[in-house]
Amino acid sequence: MNDREYRTLVGYLNEHSCKYYVLDKPEISDEEYDKKYRALIDFEVVNPLLIDPNSPSQRIGDKPLTKFEAFEHKTALLSLDNVFSSEEVAAFYKRVKKALGKNPEFLIEPKMDGLAVAIHYKKGKFFKGATRGNGMAGEDVTANLKTVKSLPLILQEEVDIEVRGEVFLRKSNFEKIKDKFANPRNAAAGSLRQLDPKIAAQRNLDIFVYQGFYPGIKTHKEMLSFLKKIGFPVLDDLFLVDTEDGINESCQKVQALRKIYDWDIDGAVIKVNSFEEQRNLGVTSKAPRWAVAYKFATERVVTKLLDIKVQVGRTGVLTPVGILEPVKVSGVMVSRATLHNMDIIEKKGVKIGDKVLLERAGEVIPAIIGSVETFLDSKEFQIPEKCPVCGFAVYKEPNLVGYKCSNIVCPAKVKGSVNHFVAKEAMDIDGLGESLVEQLVDTGLVKNMADIYLLTKDQIMGLDRMAEKSAEKLIVAIEKSKNKGLVNLIFGLGILFVGKRTAEILAEHFQNIDSLLAASYEDLVGIFEIGDKIADSLVANFKNTEFMEVIHKFKEIGINPEYKSASSRKLAGKTFLLTGSLVEYSRLEAETLIKENGGRVVSSVSKNLDYLIVGENPGSKLDKAYKINTKEKIIQIIGENELEKIISVKLR
Repeated sequence: MNDREYRTLVGYLNEHSCKYYVLDKPEISDEEYDKKYRALIDFEVVNPLLIDPNSPSQRIGDKPLTKFEAFEHKTALLSLDNVFSSEEVAAFYKRVKKALGKNPEFLIEPKMDGLAVAIHYKKGKFFKGATRGNGMAGEDVTANLKTVKSLPLILQEEVDIEVRGEVFLRKSNFEKIKDKFANPRNAAAGSLRQLDPKIAAQRNLDIFVYQGFYPGIKTHKEMLSFLKKIGFPVLDDLFLVDTEDGINESCQKVQALRKIYDWDIDGAVIKVNSFEEQRNLGVTSKAPRWAVAYKFATERVVTKLLDIKVQVGRTGVLTPVGILEPVKVSGVMVSRATLHNMDIIEKKGVKIGDKVLLERAGEVIPAIIGSVETFLDSKEFQIPEKCPVCGFAVYKEPNLVGYKCSNIVCPAKVKGSVNHFVAKEAMDIDGLGESLVEQLVDTGLVKNMADIYLLTKDQIMGLDRMAEKSAEKLIVAIEKSKNKGLVNLIFGLGILFVGKRTAEILAEHFQNIDSLLAASYEDLVGIFEIGDKIADSLVANFKNTEFMEVIHKFKEIGINPEYKSASSRKLAGKTFLLTGSLVEYSRLEAETLIKENGGRVVSSVSKNLDYLIVGENPGSKLDKAYKINTKEKIIQIIGENELEKIISVKLR
């Protein structure tokens, strides 16, 4: 065999691999494929320098990794909001219809129960792939994705494209390794995150692709047809409807397929079909407004409630947790389930010793539905009068259902708040895990968040499993965290109702911690997106002596960050809006570029808009801008290249 014949053989084997694994329409026998494959291997052994990177042998040719590299997504991998009933489907349908002012088309498709990934191709060749991660950044699992035989290494067309898909394990393949994993989803996730690609290859992972980013395509259904045409495995069971009844009927059809498939699905995805309408509906910080996941009814089982224990969270709230006779539900062994609060226990009529009905809510969180059988020796549960952790009195706040520990320095509160403070999205202190935090609080070395910065190497070395090198690394990580920004600090303080997005709003508005602390209730509710609950929570903390002592300690330590405003003021006072698909940038990159140069990004067209940046397939926002400009040219309509000229900076 010469080099030309070898290249032809690579193409031949990839073509028939696609027909076997993707199209499920094999045209040659397994014996014929194996014979050709052995000939390919024989050539590659003798000619290692001529091995084609797209050869089927290279699916498992990578060396083991020492760690996964971070991968930043061009566009966020958003999760979907869930609905659980026809009433919630109706509310979604009416919301979308009202926002668009017409009856839109919806595409209904099965919701795979696997691991979401983003995969990139350059000129039709597999280039890189990553997990969802936090939606903005995941882990580079390129080597392991190459082992997924149903994922093509070479497409039918030489296109640059990003696709999103769900990696999963067929039920038939899971049977061979079910002693190692709780369910097929866990098996798929664990296999894709193996550092050794050869181990991942042994698990026989599969993939279905459900989304693509490619210009010139107007609907989700057309996109799926295109993806299938160029070689991607795509689910065939799709239902195009334009009525509420049609959505419900299609979801029922998808549910009927659940028993037929050789893979797990946990619901149906309901998506607006038109890409233009998707853009007009937009997204929230967590999920698109144009799609929801209709989650199927979960498996329910009966087991015995052996006891109810009480956990104390970082805000001091006491949460009852049911201790169960272990039982398997939705493929997972469950022995604990939350009961939320005393009101829920009374409403459900649950007693210790009862037989209770259990389900995994959304097939994730175990939940007790209620009591199915009670006995003479069953006992009613009451929230303890004293905190089970510190022994201080427990109280119930007016108008709230939860009970709280009255001790401001309760060890459970301190541990919870410190764990939150050191987390990656907050101050990101690497090496300070839960077990170490527990030791620091139990030994009295840490009584609040600020005490972390007073720790010495010798104190850390005195803890279990902390040698000199580990202690030195932790001290470096603690010192490094002092440079974190104002957003990280505000979020890390763990103020009730203040999440990451709210922390960003507060940091941008007040610029420093002193200005925030001086804010009144009226100042706070006057900020867009800050409501009564957030304002009340903030003001209550500002009046709290212990909270203010921690802030004072931070300042003494040197932690008093200013908000990092735009690096350039070239766009100061100007408002921008984007419509359509950009070529050079993702939408997030373009918005970041504008903000870094002092501009403001808005969500709708109005007379106050300065610039509309137009990409491919622009939506109705462009029409609205033209309409406003017919009377007076107020809005400047530009492309992304003109944005670069205004800023005099090219992002990449």
